[in-house]
Amino acid sequence: MSHVKVISGPDPIATPADIAGSPGPSDPVVAAQILATQRTIDGPKGWLGRALGKQTLELALDAWEVCGDYLRLPYPPLISITSVKYLDQDDVEQTVPDTDYVKTDFGIWFRSSFSRPYLSAQPDPIRIRYEAGYETNAVPEEAKQAVILMVQQLRAVGSENLFLRSEEVEGVGTIQYTVSDQAENVIRRASESLLQGLRVYA
Repeated sequence: MSHVKVISGPDPIATPADIAGSPGPSDPVVAAQILATQRTIDGPKGWLGRALGKQTLELALDAWEVCGDYLRLPYPPLISITSVKYLDQDDVEQTVPDTDYVKTDFGIWFRSSFSRPYLSAQPDPIRIRYEAGYETNAVPEEAKQAVILMVQQLRAVGSENLFLRSEEVEGVGTIQYTVSDQAENVIRRASESLLQGLRVYA
């Protein structure tokens, strides 16, 4: 068994200045909307299967056998290995020296010199902490544009003016209404289309 949790991040891949109608380039409300939207697709909490903004993740494992000699780490791209730690049979945390493993493009390779020590009986005694995601200037443009689209849709729904229409009704006057359901579907499909080439399947 294994699972991944977010230790820190992700960094936002868009800024308030990228959002049409934003009150300012550092508006905290828009910044929060960007991160909230991004987290629906990014890293362990998202559906994309990929890390977009730079983030620190921790993979927990219950046995060395799960690792083998090579372990592919989830939510690429992989930037660096921060640490490999484990609880020994006395429930004391130990750190595997970085001379016993090598970072590869997609995971971690344990050298032949590494002898797998006995582990604690506690759940998930092995913890591999690593940094994943893209540097700011290397974020795929389709991912950035998808986040911008979703934030603009979120803001429009919040202000109740998404695809605002007006209609003159005789004897009543002008009626304004929105078609947010239809607009939401259009934007969702456009965002998913942008992201499809980046999706990582388990």
